Amino acid sequence: MLAVLFTVLAELASGAPSHTPSRKQLVNSLQSLIPGEWVLLFLGVIMAALLLQPLQQQLVRWLEGYPLTRRAGVVLGRLLIARWRRRWERLNALQQRADPRPEDLPAMAEAAARLAKLPRDPERLMPTRLGNVLRGAEDRPAETYGLDTVAAWPELYAVLPERTASLVDDARDQLDMTCRMTAAFTLMGVLSAAILPFSRWTFLAVGFLLASALTYRSAISVAENYGRLVNAAVNLHRFDLLTAFHLPLPANPDEERARFHAISSCLRQGLPATEPYEHTSG
Repeated sequence: MLAVLFTVLAELASGAPSHTPSRKQLVNSLQSLIPGEWVLLFLGVIMAALLLQPLQQQLVRWLEGYPLTRRAGVVLGRLLIARWRRRWERLNALQQRADPRPEDLPAMAEAAARLAKLPRDPERLMPTRLGNVLRGAEDRPAETYGLDTVAAWPELYAVLPERTASLVDDARDQLDMTCRMTAAFTLMGVLSAAILPFSRWTFLAVGFLLASALTYRSAISVAENYGRLVNAAVNLHRFDLLTAFHLPLPANPDEERARFHAISSCLRQGLPATEPYEHTSG
């Protein structure tokens, strides 16, 4: 967000919005500042960065579309979800085509690959592509093993081997970074379009918005990788979670789903545990 602040301040100091920005005006504005004004400017930027820091932690959820699922944003959110539902139904019908011809197979495979990046249940669709990629990854362990990944992730993460945790952390850091860049370029584009007079400088605002679109696409790719790593961690280490809870290992998939469903309920809703413990010696 510091990049946004510096961009806006530089545009204002260069003469916008009343005049066409110029490098000479920017240099003159900077040279005219006295030491006390530099100190106030520096402190103002630091204070703004500190105030905006908590908002940066919510950027991923905003880009997932959660604000469009409640209150004032719900109308637009429903329209976007309806659009995704039509796409989901079209892909689902295409991948399940009966008696396909050989020339239909590539399109069916492509539809199946695209559908795999969305929630399997259309009722779980989100308003944005990023939201659907992450929601689909969150839902996979619950559908396969009965484990609510969101509720159980803090405990599961605590038992992950260092190498696995490091891979997940790196992917999450990349996701956060690309989401911050997307938001920053979007704000710079919108604010630049509002501040800069219509001229060749308008292309600067357009460039920021194009960069935002590109970084958003990067965020989606990073989210897909992050989702795969989280699912891999669940696939390989879910039984370590049972051992850490001192619960017996399941004998079959049905027992596994029942046990993880019970654990998920305990973690998500604070329900008391009812499973018998299994304590190993040594």
